This record gives sequence, structure tokens and C-alpha cells, in this order.
Amino acid sequence: VMTSPVYDAVDNTDLSQGDIVQLFDIPADTLIIGGCIENLEASGNEQVTYDVGFTGGDVDCFVDGADSDQAAGYSVPFLMAASGLQASNPVLVTTADTVDLLVIDGGSSHTAAWRFRAHIVLADVSRNPKESATVSTGT
Repeated sequence: VMTSPVYDAVDNTDLSQGDIVQLFDIPADTLIIGGCIENLEASGNEQVTYDVGFTGGDVDCFVDGADSDQAAGYSVPFLMAASGLQASNPVLVTTADTVDLLVIDGGSSHTAAWRFRAHIVLADVSRNPKESATVSTGT
């Protein structure tokens, strides 16, 4: 289990359309089981939403269009599905990558108040098993 540093738009910089916040470095051969974005302070701007995924790949494979203006203490789970779906499937990362948060600013008005951090659950699957699986089929 890993937790990202707290991202604070006041201490860092305003977040605007297309900004990317790198949350985690993920090594090759890692199984991402789940995670969430924890709001520590609402953005104060209902126009700002976000995706979480792999920039340059599937930018919203974990979170799709979540609201940045949720109250402190609200967590958005990694559902690994489009908005509104409840599927949750682990993701296997075969080459090193980063999990990123992509800011979507529908009103081009940015936010300077949002504070959040991310949590992720993952497993290292890089080692070869000592025993092979046995597959049996029969009638």
C-alpha cells in the first residue's frame, strides 16, 4: 500500500485544464488492485473535475470525471471503469509507468484551494513462481 504526498493547490500552483499531477511511480510487473483519491479540502470550483490513469495511455482507467469540489474526507475509489459503472478489475502494469491525475476544467476558471492525496494497493508480480500451475481438463 502506498500513499502519495498531499497535493495542495495553494502551496504549489493553481490547477487548470490539462494540468497533470503525478501520483505514483509504478514499476514494471505490478498488479494494481485498487485505490482512491482522498479529498482533504474541496476545490471550491464545481467546473473542475478529474481523471486518474496513465497519461499517454488510458487517462481515466481508474477514475473518470470525478468532482474536485467534494467535502473534506470524501474519497473517490478507483473503480477502473467509466463513470457510473461499478466494475473493479485489477490492472497489470507490464512496463514502468506513472499513475497521474488529469485536471479537466470545464469553465477554464482553475482552482487554487483543492487539497488531496491518493492511496493505492498493489502487488509485485515480477518474480517467477517456483511451481507451475497445473491445468486439468476432463470429461
